[in-house]
Amino acid sequence: MPAFTLPDLLAFAWFLGAWIAYSIVIEKTAKGQSGLNALMNAYRDEWMERLLARDMRMVDAQVTAALQNGTAFFASTSLIAIGGTLTLLRSTEEILTVVALLPFGTASSRELWELKMLGLAIIFVYAFFKFAWSYRLFNYFAILVGAAPPPEEKNTAAARAFTHRAARLCAD
Repeated sequence: MPAFTLPDLLAFAWFLGAWIAYSIVIEKTAKGQSGLNALMNAYRDEWMERLLARDMRMVDAQVTAALQNGTAFFASTSLIAIGGTLTLLRSTEEILTVVALLPFGTASSRELWELKMLGLAIIFVYAFFKFAWSYRLFNYFAILVGAAPPPEEKNTAAARAFTHRAARLCAD
């Protein structure tokens, strides 16, 4: 078992606390319900209502493509970060030697360094899967944009249900 130092334990506790607190604030509190995510949800609803009023939906397809490109970029960046982290795992001895020579560096055991790098890799893998799932949802959303009811049906119950479903899919 690696010997954790007090700064290691404090950093880990701070990281977990910040992650959990952020999730709670954004998803459970009134502050999160009135923030940027809530505002974007309202704009998505408005976007879908306007989509139904347009006969030509090239703008909607272009916005969807731009959103997909952003998630694809971050998914591929996550893969590069995973590769970099695994490279750091492979070069443990060299890195520990360099860090020990730094004036502010602290000596660390091989096991502790590998555990830290493994934790970092797990975070990047989690990020990759979140972005890959988001990319997939944008593909589904693009299909919904193509299948949207025509403008003359925009006031029907089916069209209103479509706007709600499409806006929620884009938000998840």
